[in-house]
Amino acid sequence: MAGALSLFLCLFALLKVKDAPGVKPYIIVTLLSSIFTFSYAFELSSTSLEQIIPVFLLLMCRIYRA
Repeated sequence: MAGALSLFLCLFALLKVKDAPGVKPYIIVTLLSSIFTFSYAFELSSTSLEQIIPVFLLLMCRIYRA
């Protein structure tokens, strides 16, 4: 639902308020948020643990801990 909402807001901003100041970064952020949300949902629906836990998440946790 969050991915669909982000995609809707991206399309709405692209079609209705495309001349407003700061709308281009907003469109990019909402589009990337939608892509991330859908990717994460597909990742969590995977069948194996190797596909569920991404390597970048583990690297981020390791860097944060250091």
